[in-house]
Formats: sequence, C-alpha cells, structure tokens
Amino acid sequence: MARLLDIIFDLILAVAAVRFIASTFRRFFGPATGHPPRSPHAGFSPGQEKQTIRGETVRDPVCGMFVSTELSHRLEWHGTFLHFCSDECLEQYQKRAAS
Repeated sequence: MARLLDIIFDLILAVAAVRFIASTFRRFFGPATGHPPRSPHAGFSPGQEKQTIRGETVRDPVCGMFVSTELSHRLEWHGTFLHFCSDECLEQYQKRAAS
C-alpha cells in the first residue's frame, strides 16, 4: 500500500514539473499556436472600459431606426421626450415642426 502511494505521489510530482517546464518555455519562446498572446483588453484604448448599454429602445420618429434611450439625442416636445439616433434626425424633425 505504501509503495502504491509512493508511485502516485511521484506521478503527481512529475506532471506538475512537466507543466511548470512547459509554461516556462511558453513564456520565453511564445505560444505554441503561432499566434501572439492575446491581451484581455484587446480592442480597447487605455483607460477605456467595456460599456454595457441598459434601458429600453425607442423608434426614431424621422428615420425609424431603433435607438437606446440612454444614448439617444433627446428633444422635449409638448411634455414628452422624443429620441433621435443622430443630430441630423433631430434637426430635420425640428425643421419640420417649425414649418
């Protein structure tokens, strides 16, 4: 029984040593896949965090595009808020309403 536990312990130690050596080689010689290591913040500028948009979406009254109420260009019109996808749609609506 002691001999079996000794063999299992040696096997675990050998696996740990192989994994350590492999990770050390990967650090010095790069990843085995041939691709550069991927940064956890790839695609983001320094200081920029991933932004989650919450809230509801409404339809732009000019172009019909759906837009988040958090990101839209807003106009208060007769006590209600209208939401637009861009400044151009907002200005176009204001021109129509003025005439």
